Amino acid sequence: MPTVQSGPRGTIDTLDDLIVQEMMSRVAQLEPASRPLTTLMNNMEKSMYTENPEPQHSEDELLPNQDLSSAAIASNITALPVQNENYYIKGDIIHVPRTGENMRVTALPGSGNITVVRGVGGPPAAINNNEPLWILGGAQREGDKSRTALNTLEVQYTHFCQIVRNSVEGVGTQIATKLYGGDFEEQAEKKLIEHKRQVDYFFKWGRPSRTAVNGEWLRTMEGVNHRIQTNRMAVDGILGEGEFDAFLEMGFQYGNSKKLLLASPRVIRSITNFAKNRLVTVPEDKSYGLTLYEYHSPSGVVQLVNDRELKGQTYSGYGILLDPDYLVIRYLRAGPDGARSARYTGSLYCKRVENIQDNDSDTRKDEIFSELCLQMIHERVHAVMTGVTG
Repeated sequence: MPTVQSGPRGTIDTLDDLIVQEMMSRVAQLEPASRPLTTLMNNMEKSMYTENPEPQHSEDELLPNQDLSSAAIASNITALPVQNENYYIKGDIIHVPRTGENMRVTALPGSGNITVVRGVGGPPAAINNNEPLWILGGAQREGDKSRTALNTLEVQYTHFCQIVRNSVEGVGTQIATKLYGGDFEEQAEKKLIEHKRQVDYFFKWGRPSRTAVNGEWLRTMEGVNHRIQTNRMAVDGILGEGEFDAFLEMGFQYGNSKKLLLASPRVIRSITNFAKNRLVTVPEDKSYGLTLYEYHSPSGVVQLVNDRELKGQTYSGYGILLDPDYLVIRYLRAGPDGARSARYTGSLYCKRVENIQDNDSDTRKDEIFSELCLQMIHERVHAVMTGVTG
């Protein structure tokens, strides 16, 4: 028997299954762009193929020209205690910035003290412990023999390519069912975003290791936070203009005059508080797919990148200054067939492997696969600030 109703008919009286559902064809993702470092490296095309899962590079530098004294001495003492006696050769002129005194090296006894002539061209003065000493170069008499050759030795670094894999799997019936959203390709796209976010994490927080597991190597890559050891500044408080410029002075000692700062939202907010009128928006065609702001300091130009993954009690106070010319993604396998030239969603290093399910399984399983590392050259061209509270 039918249900009889008197009066107007409303949607409350209509079966839900009879109402056409208005569904967006795409499922909105909560964090579609939480991978600024990988985005920058991709769009700047900073990647290079490697045929070895442990790519290497060697680093060299000029002779050191600064040292410290290892004890205090009076103005008439000619045995100068230094922290690194192998920095000097006979004939070097040493300058003491605090007092203005110059002295000439006459002998290297090899005991931590070098013999000098005090007060070259001016009066001598007492030297403090840990006194900065600058090595200006050599001065020799007429007709003298050539000086001893002093060299720096190359340092070799090994990087470990880490295998990062993420799978997406669906039952055959579910895949064949027509859906408004959330189908297999949507899930694969979401898995790619998750994959790149994980790679971004490892680029920042990875620690290098190589361990034998069941007879095969398991490698983990090194991230920038672990690699950067020299230029680290603990703000441990409010970041003001003076503290920020001091950080940039440290970070721009070497490398290019333009660098990128991956900064937490807290650090970005602190910078905008004192630099509102000096921040310039980078044009879209030069922003590598992200919103960038330029800050011009006496030390160099900084492009600010808001990294929302720098969060939590510790990392919300972080800023990581990077010189892109000294960074490169090294990838071992990429593309559907492992070819070095194939691309997947704009990434040389990332490939999608399809239909890896068991032969008798009524499912489909694909995988997002990368085998890569972030190779950093000369960690002293980069810098890290920590402990920004506001």
